[in-house]
Amino acid sequence: MNTNCPCRMKENTNLLNYSDCCEPFHLGNALPETPEQLMRSRYTAYYLGLGQYIFDTHHIDFRGNTSVEEFTHSAQATRWCGLEVIHAEQEADKGLVEFKAYFLDKDKLHCLNEASNFVRETGRWLYTDGEFKPKSVVKNSRNDPCPCGSGKKAKKCCLMD
Repeated sequence: MNTNCPCRMKENTNLLNYSDCCEPFHLGNALPETPEQLMRSRYTAYYLGLGQYIFDTHHIDFRGNTSVEEFTHSAQATRWCGLEVIHAEQEADKGLVEFKAYFLDKDKLHCLNEASNFVRETGRWLYTDGEFKPKSVVKNSRNDPCPCGSGKKAKKCCLMD
């Protein structure tokens, strides 16, 4: 896929292509080296509906009885449209990433704000849990800029039906 990665990771001032960013993680050709890389790759997996990756990167002690199918359904049922990393930190084998993930439901833009916790076990970063901040909802006009950052009007991008 020669398109910008949904996680909107930049190198210098340019957005990285999916093939140079999250795809190697999704294909199992590389492992995220930081909690932020894992969080971005998980967001992109939600964006693309890759339930197996979401399942595999969720620490077994924290996923409960949630199945791969449930992760896949949840990801595919949501119209994700933007990611903003607020803060990322790492100390030894623990990490924290606060982010805002935007999604559309009809004509309303929702913002999921979470401070996610990560641990590294046997050289692999895993998501454990997170603290949700208050969710916000904003009516998004079809003529407003799309929240995904494409530069297009919302009606020509994420609000297209």
